[in-house]
Amino acid sequence: MEKVKLGAVPYIYPIPIVLVGATVNGRANYAEVGDCALMGIRPALVCVSLGKDHHTTQGIDEHEAFSINIPTQRMLAVTDYCGIASGKDVDKSVLFEAFPGEHTGVPMIQDCPVGLECRVKEAVQIEHRRIFIAEVLECYVSAAFVTRSDRGPQIAELSRLDPILYGLDNRYYTIGAPTGTGYREGASYRNAA
Repeated sequence: MEKVKLGAVPYIYPIPIVLVGATVNGRANYAEVGDCALMGIRPALVCVSLGKDHHTTQGIDEHEAFSINIPTQRMLAVTDYCGIASGKDVDKSVLFEAFPGEHTGVPMIQDCPVGLECRVKEAVQIEHRRIFIAEVLECYVSAAFVTRSDRGPQIAELSRLDPILYGLDNRYYTIGAPTGTGYREGASYRNAA
């Protein structure tokens, strides 16, 4: 397959869109963030990258804690607004019904089906980006999205959670149908080889 070089583009897709919550100047503030990644399961580590001068960055630096709230497609307009408007100019605390994280008190969004309460383990400055590596202290999931099985409570499949995905083509996307099960699909390939 012929390849076309596009230059230094971090084209990893799809990108989950999240709302990062922090307390800034005594008020809840939220930023729309696409620079969010899983860094490990045991221990539970995540990272987010924000502009060093962002309003939310100030709150994370001050309290060494933040939340990652995963919005649904029906929250697309308000989520996008959190990426357009700065908390320096707009009071974003009025946009969502919030509850405090049990361990840190960070603002968590009630309407998001999944929320992670995070404590900063390390902060790194690279050029104009502030990267926060954090431990997940608690994962809050709306009861409607939890199923029960022999293995205990499980989070519903992604199509039910209906997350907002982003492409570097400046468009939002929705999730598709499941196509397989991790660590099982390769068994047929191994047997055929």
